[in-house]
Amino acid sequence: MIKRIFRSANYHTRKILFEKFALPKTVNEKISKVILKKYLPANPVIIDCGAHDGSDTVELIRLFKTASIHSFEPVDALFEKLKAHTVRFQNIHTYKLALSNTNGWSDFHISEGESDGSSSLLPPLEHLKDHPATKFNTIIKVKTITLDDWAKEQNISNVDLLWLDMQGFELNMLKASSHILKTVKVIHTEVSTRETYKGVPQYATYRKFLEQQGFKVVIEALPKGWDMGNVLFVRK
Repeated sequence: MIKRIFRSANYHTRKILFEKFALPKTVNEKISKVILKKYLPANPVIIDCGAHDGSDTVELIRLFKTASIHSFEPVDALFEKLKAHTVRFQNIHTYKLALSNTNGWSDFHISEGESDGSSSLLPPLEHLKDHPATKFNTIIKVKTITLDDWAKEQNISNVDLLWLDMQGFELNMLKASSHILKTVKVIHTEVSTRETYKGVPQYATYRKFLEQQGFKVVIEALPKGWDMGNVLFVRK
């Protein structure tokens, strides 16, 4: 989400953000995908959840040319962009679904304005104050499924990498995915450092859960003053 806001923000908006949060001119909230080669097989099974327009999916398939990538994006307009950007890759599979902790249909809070990449299953809270140029005026219904049930439907027994950008819903989803989680080698995930969305688990809670599941932190990209960042977890 953070990189998407910066990608779409104009110079004036970026200047305000730098001044507000006293950030250096280069904000390092991004973890290079190249490091994944150290921990993954040459042909990994990858889940990209919150795939947006498919930019991360395409970068991943270029890095792991024989990977099998499953990309999830529940918002109609973004899903169409995802399909358009990935259609030329035979081993990328796209799903207009939201991975969740329940199966069925759920409210989805759509972000508009400065960022179309902040939509969430959780209602916005401090996000409204921290990023006032991003609006949440629309709620839609999206189809949801747990990772375990999706994997069962697709006859997938293991996943090597979870690439998660779920705007605060990552931990909720993982807690309902105990079977597949046991097979995962690496998790790249966005984390929250304050209540950006209502009821969002904070990073310390999220980290403790994954450590209890056998993971360790390899890289933390948490810019000072930011409400979110990215962390790379690897199974011990």
